[in-house]
Amino acid sequence: MDVIETALTRLLDIQHPILLAPMGSAAGGKLAAAVTNAGGFGLVGSGYADSKAVRKELTEAGNTRVGVGFILWALEKNPQALDIALDAKPAAVMLSFGDPTPFTSRIKGADCKIICQVQTLAQAKQAAAAGADIIIAQGRDAGGHSGTTRGTMGLVPAVADAVAPIPVVAAGGIADGRGLAAALALGAAGVSLGTRFTASRESLWDQRMKTATLEAGGDQTSASP
Repeated sequence: MDVIETALTRLLDIQHPILLAPMGSAAGGKLAAAVTNAGGFGLVGSGYADSKAVRKELTEAGNTRVGVGFILWALEKNPQALDIALDAKPAAVMLSFGDPTPFTSRIKGADCKIICQVQTLAQAKQAAAAGADIIIAQGRDAGGHSGTTRGTMGLVPAVADAVAPIPVVAAGGIADGRGLAAALALGAAGVSLGTRFTASRESLWDQRMKTATLEAGGDQTSASP
């Protein structure tokens, strides 16, 4: 089997430069564990920093090496959810949609890698200054997210140039090997996949949603409010 080694695979000690996006509605412990066991790196979604969900899904992951993701504005309302996550000793914590600075020292202190997802160049520089180990550049191609202005193909190389040597991961509209190859050519060290995994057997989505996803096309993507 061909192996692509990058700064991301070395930093996370994984075989393939692929991350599972911590989608709160789909990325439970079983899906995160499956991605890790397949050679990538699985991240559990926390919902809106829901303490009960964090505890449950990290338990579902068992002893598999996974991470957990938080939406920052939700974590600010329920900071104890981070303590619950860190007690489980995840390999990484991912922070998205806000300023990561208030939380990075606690994560570093727990010997956890920090993954920050950003949508602008200014956010990327902020994440780098806050101590991010990995930065995910998420373009507006990402399924259903509003508020982003730049496409993945334009954002990724700009972020890679701005925060080097921090590994950058591309997110948004990537679903296969061609997308991975394109991301690597743009200077990324890997990719983060979300929608691609929603119809997996281990996904938390019910079968009706999985079937609808498989029957839909990219032109049917709509932005969330």
